[in-house]
Parts: sequence; C-alpha cells; structure tokens
Amino acid sequence: MSQSAEERAPAPPAVWVLGLSTLIPFFVTSALFCYGPESVQNGSLTAMLAYAAAMVSYFGGVRTGLEIENPSPRWSVLGISLLFPLAAFGLLLGELMFEPAWQLSGFLLLFLLQWLWDVTNHEGPAWRPRMRTLMTAGAAVSLAFALEQALHMP
Repeated sequence: MSQSAEERAPAPPAVWVLGLSTLIPFFVTSALFCYGPESVQNGSLTAMLAYAAAMVSYFGGVRTGLEIENPSPRWSVLGISLLFPLAAFGLLLGELMFEPAWQLSGFLLLFLLQWLWDVTNHEGPAWRPRMRTLMTAGAAVSLAFALEQALHMP
C-alpha cells in the first residue's frame, strides 16, 4: 500500500535541529556520570534526573497541547498526559527514598511508555512518530548507560 505525500513528509529542518539538540544534555550528563571524575558524578546524575523530568514533562505537555486543539478534548487523554509529569516529579523526589538505579529505571520506563503511547495512538504531524522514536532512543540509551553505572555503585 502506497503512502500519501503527507505521510512521507519529513520533519521541518528546525524541528530536527532543535529535537536532536535536546539530546545533548542526556549524552553529556550520562558520559560525565559514567566516565567523568568522581567529583562530578553526583552532580551529573542529579542534572540528568532533573533534565529527564523536564523532558518527560515536555512530552506530556506536547500531548496535552495536541489534545486541547480538538473541539472536544478528551478527559482521558488530558489526564494520562498529565500523569507523566507527576510521575517524573515523584521520581525526582524519589532521591529521598530510592537508590539512583530505581530512579533511572523509572525514567527509562516513563520515556518508553510515553513513546509507546505516542507512536501507537498518533496525533499531530505525520513525521511526529519518527521524531519521537529518535528522541526516545537517545534518551533511553543515555539513561541505560547511567543505569548500568548506578547498578555498580557501592
């Protein structure tokens, strides 16, 4: 079955540049946490977790923004999209109760759940699922490297 021109349309260049640039903090903080000097590891982990919370919240906000454009926004979509930032906030505060490996695992799970929801229940531009897949993959790989490091922490 042939795809329409709209379905094959690439994301605008500005979206690609800005979307990919949002991965830089994940890569930098993960690299510093995993391979940096011991003096920067705790700070880089905190920065990574804070940035992960911000990005999970951003993706939830995008989904909310797409939904409120509908003439009759669905309560279920609005509610679920706003649960993600709340879960991220809980994980960020989880530092008080959880080991870093649990926090990183939680953020990894949140990113994957958001991605799964966004690509299976797609709304918005046709290129959005591809962009979300790339952004989620970058965040997930960074979180996975940090998780592996956290699992080996004393």
